[in-house]
Amino acid sequence: MTNRNVLILKFPYSSLFGGGEQHTLNLVEGLRKRGFSFFLISSCSVLLREFQNRNWPCKKIWAPKEPVAKGSVILFPFLAPYFLVRLFLLLIIYIANYRIKILYCFSLTEKILITLPARILGIKVVWIEHVTVERWLTLNPFKIFYRFYSHFAKIVAISEAIRKQLIEEIKINPKRILVIYNGVNLPPANFHDFKSRVNKKGFIVGVIARLEREKGIEYLLRAIEIVKEIIPQIKLIVVGEGSQKKNLQWLARSININNLVQFVGFQENIKGWIRNFDALVLPSAKRESFGIVLIETMANLRPVIASRIGGITEIIEDKKTGLLVEPANSEELAQAIIYLYNHPQEVLQIIKQARVKVESSFTKEQMINAFEKLFITLLR
Repeated sequence: MTNRNVLILKFPYSSLFGGGEQHTLNLVEGLRKRGFSFFLISSCSVLLREFQNRNWPCKKIWAPKEPVAKGSVILFPFLAPYFLVRLFLLLIIYIANYRIKILYCFSLTEKILITLPARILGIKVVWIEHVTVERWLTLNPFKIFYRFYSHFAKIVAISEAIRKQLIEEIKINPKRILVIYNGVNLPPANFHDFKSRVNKKGFIVGVIARLEREKGIEYLLRAIEIVKEIIPQIKLIVVGEGSQKKNLQWLARSININNLVQFVGFQENIKGWIRNFDALVLPSAKRESFGIVLIETMANLRPVIASRIGGITEIIEDKKTGLLVEPANSEELAQAIIYLYNHPQEVLQIIKQARVKVESSFTKEQMINAFEKLFITLLR
């Protein structure tokens, strides 16, 4: 069998657990069962911890902050030469010891530093793009390097929205970009479970997201303030951590809904929480590259409400597989929640069609198959 050893690099601006990290764990887990071996070199404490918990080979090294903010952009030219030398030497060691054939790059740091050296050493390079293209790249002085080195890599975008941005805003060659959607496992379809929840008194809305400004949680809190006048027994469960947690807790108190809102922090068992929700909301205010929590929820037969933004519109067709609302609009969010509460029969049809959508386009098996095909093609 052809050598199938892949080295993952990730040197981000900050360490957080999000869709990109979950995607990586799913990918590694799936491809390991098909004869691939993965190694991780990273400064990301979150991903390193997940690899260590699974006894997957990984190594932590220092890296300069990813040059996506003013301070890190200024410092990067001074720190990058030292880091490049160290990373290049590590790459040679890994090639010699583990016969690495593919380099899988997450962050801007490794993409602009190690792509060309890796190609010179005979290693195929894959870039994964999880994040929508915004000022961090469009106005970045290192954008020219990103564009140049993209000629030496295969780029995987997790949505058509990201692919379109890369082509139109960064001028990447369309032939270099492949769209591979995120995928999830399919639990058994038990529609009786949904029907049994319809007659209960409470109505639990959930949100699973990093608690950052772009996720728009504040607009959901204000929507709950509106909804409580129509559905007094409404409850909101906020799953996730982030820099805005204290501000959001303060907002909940200031608008007198703190008794209706529960902040439960980061949770490992996301599926368990989803099954306790009557609906999931993803109220992204500025950007959303895809929204893996949406397809996880749809697979588990719960209705979803999300902002009409980015890759979300590739998942949700309004009133057919979920409800779409305008970003940063508390009134629309409130009306969408009230609609789900008042129309259980329509919701049943929505979750049935949503499940079909996941089965046809967003399964973990389909994602693994697509990456396996890509890697095998690169190894030829």
